[in-house]
Amino acid sequence: MVYVFRTLRWQMLIRSIGYETKFHNAFSALSISYFVSFVVPRLGEVTRCLSVKKQHDIPFMQLLGTVIIERIIDIICLIILLFLTLALQFDKIIEFVKVNVFHPFYDKIILKIINGNTTILILILIFIVVSGALFFYFRKYIREKSPKLIVKFVEGLKEGITSVGKLKQKKLFILYTILIWVCYYLMTYFWFFVFPETSVLTLGACLSILTIGTIGRSVPIQGGGMGAYHFLVMSVVMLYGLSDSWGKDLATLIHGGQTLFTFAMGLIGLLIFFIVYWRRERGCHGKKG
Repeated sequence: MVYVFRTLRWQMLIRSIGYETKFHNAFSALSISYFVSFVVPRLGEVTRCLSVKKQHDIPFMQLLGTVIIERIIDIICLIILLFLTLALQFDKIIEFVKVNVFHPFYDKIILKIINGNTTILILILIFIVVSGALFFYFRKYIREKSPKLIVKFVEGLKEGITSVGKLKQKKLFILYTILIWVCYYLMTYFWFFVFPETSVLTLGACLSILTIGTIGRSVPIQGGGMGAYHFLVMSVVMLYGLSDSWGKDLATLIHGGQTLFTFAMGLIGLLIFFIVYWRRERGCHGKKG
């Protein structure tokens, strides 16, 4: 259902920039993109746009703009989810931050600086100063000498990104977005009942795992955040009284199940793409004959 709702939402964005797409083509492109992103992080977004462009001849940059606005919306949703989790699971999240963020940061960076090792601080300051100086010095050159290709690239992205403001059915767009995250929640929650030991985890625990786990999956690592996702989910599960082994098992189960599904949907997407492409080519040759 996540794939269906995401496809319908994306179609709305594409429609807002003045183009129409068939559902099966957009669905195929989305399925392929998740498959590709699993192997090569972030390449799936480009693949998605190229796939739809091939089928409907829509400008690539405008399609990429709609994908970027989708990502921005996802980030906003994740921030809202993070605040919701913090409000409902405050003690657990604070404990998680202390153990996995504050203490490592303090021990590895702050403590070294306090003890006289100022190398890290100096390197950070040098990087900030040099970056700011270079941008300030070359800002006029960048603005005046930008090639037409870059200008065209930016304009296409701008039109795609502003597509959300042109939506005619904004309430439906918001509904699709809510349903996407409800499905993500259920995709996590139902796995709890595979093991008797993890079935005791609460709805609040699911919210924490979803939020922290999504951050882990967002890390641009091959395999859908593999490793980062497992560590974060294991750390969250331990906060709710289960052992680290059960945390690892649950993380492996959720990630593994979603991985198999991503590969299956990717193959289905490729199959749809090539069938549509073959039929179109055969139709074109038939007309020429």
